[in-house]
Amino acid sequence: MTEFQPMSPSERQIMRVLWANPNSTSGYIIEQLQRSFSWSDSTIKTLIIRLTKKGYIQIDDRKKPFHYSATISEKAQLDQETDVLLDQVCHKQNGNLLHTLIDKATLSQDDIQDLMNALKEKAATAPTSVACNCLPGQCNCHHHHH
Repeated sequence: MTEFQPMSPSERQIMRVLWANPNSTSGYIIEQLQRSFSWSDSTIKTLIIRLTKKGYIQIDDRKKPFHYSATISEKAQLDQETDVLLDQVCHKQNGNLLHTLIDKATLSQDDIQDLMNALKEKAATAPTSVACNCLPGQCNCHHHHH
């Protein structure tokens, strides 16, 4: 994939099945998703086709039934989505954004320890302040007002 293609919440559900079960048939994907969603077979197949066109799924069509696999790892997809999110927010708001994510996330003791260690490492080289990355008029930073 050359350019990041946004993934809808429904498409993400398809990908989650493929990340957990690489090389799955459409029948298997349908079976897994219909346990929790009232989606028709054709809806799920349409999502698979859409993800294939976006380059997220590859099809092994050497024999029937066809088998589907993700072309991107869950971590790589999450990294791309995080980059897009951070690019859409004033850099001065990064701390607030992370705080909100931490507040909303269910975290284990190990997760919290890992985060604390990551913050300690980050603190060693962090600047005293972060510059705004917004175009004039896109945020409330005082230096952008008329």
